[in-house]
Amino acid sequence: MKERIKLLHDRLDAKFFEQFGFHISDTNVRNIVVYMHKPKHASSLAVTRILFGIAMLFDIPDERGGAAMTERWGSSTTCHFPLIYFIQALPMPYMAIIYLALWLGALGIALGYKFRASASIFAASFWYLLLVDKSYWNNHSYLFALVGLLLSFTEANCYWSLDAHLEPSLSSQTVPYWNYFILKYQFFILYFMAGVKKGSAEWLSGYSVLNLSEHWVFNPIKLFLTVRQTDYLIVHWFVFAFDLTVAFWMMWSRTRHVAMIFCALFHLMNSRLFRIGMFPWVCLATMPLFYPFHWPKLVESYLRKICSKSKTKLVKWIFALNNKLVKNDNVAAEVTSSKKKENEEEKTIDEVSKKDLDNQIETLENYKERGVNGENNDSNKISKISKSEPANTELKHERKQTMTCIVIGLYVVSQAFLPFSHFITKGYNNWTNGLYGYSWDMMVHTWDVHSVVVKVVDNERNAEFYVDPYHFTGNDRWSRHGDMVHQYARCLRDNIYNEVKKRNWNDPKHISGNISIYIDVWSSLNGRFTQRMFDSKVDILNTSWSPFAPVSYLMPLLDEGLDWRERLFDIREVVHSWNNKSDVLFIADFPGYVYERYIPTELRNVTLTILDGVVVHEPELSPKMISKSNQLEGGDSINLASGIFHKVHNIGKKTAFYMYTFYNSTDVDSTVIKPAPKLPIANELLRRFNNMKRFLKNIISSLLKIYFKLSKCQ
Repeated sequence: MKERIKLLHDRLDAKFFEQFGFHISDTNVRNIVVYMHKPKHASSLAVTRILFGIAMLFDIPDERGGAAMTERWGSSTTCHFPLIYFIQALPMPYMAIIYLALWLGALGIALGYKFRASASIFAASFWYLLLVDKSYWNNHSYLFALVGLLLSFTEANCYWSLDAHLEPSLSSQTVPYWNYFILKYQFFILYFMAGVKKGSAEWLSGYSVLNLSEHWVFNPIKLFLTVRQTDYLIVHWFVFAFDLTVAFWMMWSRTRHVAMIFCALFHLMNSRLFRIGMFPWVCLATMPLFYPFHWPKLVESYLRKICSKSKTKLVKWIFALNNKLVKNDNVAAEVTSSKKKENEEEKTIDEVSKKDLDNQIETLENYKERGVNGENNDSNKISKISKSEPANTELKHERKQTMTCIVIGLYVVSQAFLPFSHFITKGYNNWTNGLYGYSWDMMVHTWDVHSVVVKVVDNERNAEFYVDPYHFTGNDRWSRHGDMVHQYARCLRDNIYNEVKKRNWNDPKHISGNISIYIDVWSSLNGRFTQRMFDSKVDILNTSWSPFAPVSYLMPLLDEGLDWRERLFDIREVVHSWNNKSDVLFIADFPGYVYERYIPTELRNVTLTILDGVVVHEPELSPKMISKSNQLEGGDSINLASGIFHKVHNIGKKTAFYMYTFYNSTDVDSTVIKPAPKLPIANELLRRFNNMKRFLKNIISSLLKIYFKLSKCQ
C-alpha cells in the first residue's frame, strides 16, 4: 500500500512539475509568483479583447438600454432602484454622456486604442449603470462588468492593437501568465458555480425549468424521449453535470476538443431558448482562452500555408492555360521556370513561417527548462532584471509582482465567497437567496407572477385607490424583491406628494398628505401554488429595511404544498385537454387572509374548487343579482360569474389550497397566428443595427441639447 501511495505521489508530483515548473514540496509564495509571471504568447488575449469589445458595442444599445435611454431615464417620476442609495441617476440629457463614454470605451477595447483608459472608462460607466438601478442587474450583466474591470489591469493591448502599432514600445509578443489566469478563473467560476447552484433539490427534482423542452431545439432529443423525460434528464440532470464539470474538461487537453463542441452547442441553444443578449456570444468568444496561448499564431500559420498553396495552384493553372492557347515551347519553358520559382517561394515561406513560430514557442517555454534548485541565481528571479541593475530596483520589482499576486489571490477568494454570502446580506433575500446578479444561480428559479396589487390609502379622508404597479417602473423585477418593494413604496409616495403640491390641499377631490401603501404580490416559484409574497396588511411606508436584517414583511414560502406539486401537473394536463384555451390557476393562502380578485368578462365557465382547507366565498354586492356567501371545504366547488369582484376568506386554522378553472372565450375564436421563424438571424441582426441607429441618434440629440443649454448659460 505504501508503494502504491508513493507511486501515486510521484506521478502527481511529475504532473505538478510539468504544469508549474516546481515540485509539490517546493511550493511557496516565491515560486507561485514566478509561475504567475511566466511569459505567455499574447495573441489569444488579443483575440479575447477584440471579440469582447465588439460584443459590448452591440450590448450597450440593447441590454444596457442605450436605444431607449430617453424612456428609461427621461422622466423624473420613473422609479429607480440603486444598490447604494447615494448613487443616483443623472437626468437626461446628461445620462447620454455615460452611455457615450461606455460605448467609446468598448470601441477602444476592441481597437486596442488608449486601452488602459478605454477599459477603465468602460468599467466605471458599466458599474455605474448597474449600481444606479439593480432592477436591471442579472448574472451576465455582472459578468460583463467584471470582465471589463479585469481587462483594464491586463496588457491586452500589447498585441494586434492600435496602441502597439502607434507606440512600438508597448508592443510585445508575450504577457505575464496572470493576464490569462484571472480571465480563465472568472469563466471557471461562471460554469462551476452555476453547476453548484443547480445541485439543489429544486433543480435535481426537475421543477426549476418547466416545459422548456417544448422548444424546437430539443426536437432531435424528443425522437427518443418524451417532453417530461427531456425536461428531467436533459434540461436538469445533464445541464447540472455539464455546468459542474465543463470547465475541467476544457482545461484537460485530452477532452478539450469534445468539451468545446458541447460548450458551443450549449451556448448556441441558449441563444435560441432565452433572450439574454450577448451573453452566449461572449461565452463563445472566450472559450478559446482554454486553448494553448499561441493558437491564433498556429491558425495564422495554417492560413498562410493554404494561401501559399492556393496561389501556387492558381499560377500553375494560369500558365497551363497559357501553354494550351499559345502552344509555344518558349512559353512552356517559362511555365516550368515559374513553377520552380513558385515552389521555391512556397518552400521559403513555409520555412520562414515555421522558423518564426518555433522561435516564438521556444521563447514562451524558456522558463520550463530552468530549475528551481538554487544553482542558477537567474532562475530564482521573478522577472528579467539586468545584472547591472541595482539590487534595490530588483527588490522593488519583486515586491510589485508579489503584490500583484496577493491582489489576485484576494479577488479569487472574494469570487468564491460572494455566491455564498447571503447569510450576511439578509436584506436582499426573499424566497431565494440574495441579489440575482452575483449568485450565478442561472435558471435555478422560475417565477410566475400572477398579479401585483398596489393600494394607496388616504388616512385622513378614509379613502383608497389603486395604482398601476408598472406605471412608474421600467420592468417588473422590483415586485419580487423586498428591498426594491421598500424603495418602490417611497418612490410612489414622493410622486404622489409632488402631485399633491401642484394642487389645492383643501380640495376634497384630491388626496391628503397622510397616506399608507399596501403591496400584494401573488407569485409562483418553480411550479408551486401561487401565493402572496409580502404581507398585504402591512403599510410598507411604516417598515424599515436593512441589508443585514431579514425582510420583516416577507411572507414565508408555503412548502407544505410541495406534496401537491406532482398532482398539480396532472390536473393541469387534464384541464389543458378540454380545449386549446382552457387553463387553471392554483392558489394557496394563509389563515386569516383574504384573496380578492376580479374575473374579466372574457373568461367563461369559471369554477372555484377547494382542494384543502376551509374558506368562505363572498361575491361582490350587485343590485342585478342575489349575492350570497358560501362556506366551502375540501372537495367543494362553485361556479363564478364573470365581470365582478369576489373574495375568498381563509377562515380555517391552516393553509387553504384551491384552484380556478376557466377558458378564454376571446382566444378560442381568435385566428391562427403564423408561427415565428426558428432562426430569425436576419431579423435579429436588423434589430440590433436599428437599435444602434437609435442609440447614436439619442447620443447626438442629447449632446446638442447639452450644447444649447451651456450656450444659454454663457
